[in-house]
Amino acid sequence: THMSTASAAAAATAAPPAPLPVPPPPAGSASAEVPVQHASRPIVVGSCAYWRGKEAEESKSHEWTVYVRAASPDEDPGLFIKRVVFQLHPTITPSTRTVEAPPFEVTEQGWGEFEVGIKVYYHGGERAVDFSHLLKLYPEAEVAGSPARELSIDRPVVAEKYDEIVWAEPSAELRARLSEALQ
Repeated sequence: THMSTASAAAAATAAPPAPLPVPPPPAGSASAEVPVQHASRPIVVGSCAYWRGKEAEESKSHEWTVYVRAASPDEDPGLFIKRVVFQLHPTITPSTRTVEAPPFEVTEQGWGEFEVGIKVYYHGGERAVDFSHLLKLYPEAEVAGSPARELSIDRPVVAEKYDEIVWAEPSAELRARLSEALQ
């Protein structure tokens, strides 16, 4: 067949055909569900240690606290944290400490630095979020290459790390608790 110039130009500028309607997914299928928004909360995992002075027993030269806190001092971490399990050095008895309510911290006395294992359990879920923290007792140099500062009973050694707990699909209970925290 032969097309005239006018009809060829009209065909070239005509709108493409409308797409066929896509039927809705069957009820109960995964794609029919509304996606759940992610949620997150900033936290601080850290420790604070004080040298107890020259008169302290050698094996208890420092008093230290290891903790998990909300990043904001105005936020109650108990709204989203159910419990925290601290795994201390095996020479400390008991070496596993479970804290069920804020403040989520453990205070002890000792002489050595070690890695603390931390499991944070949150409301509305049984899986834990794992963290690791190096308990620092001795001050580091404030400027690279200079000597570390002297031990002082008045000046603590603080080691903190900012982190976030992120929930890909928070439970209804956790979403309600996080909403309450924002009010």
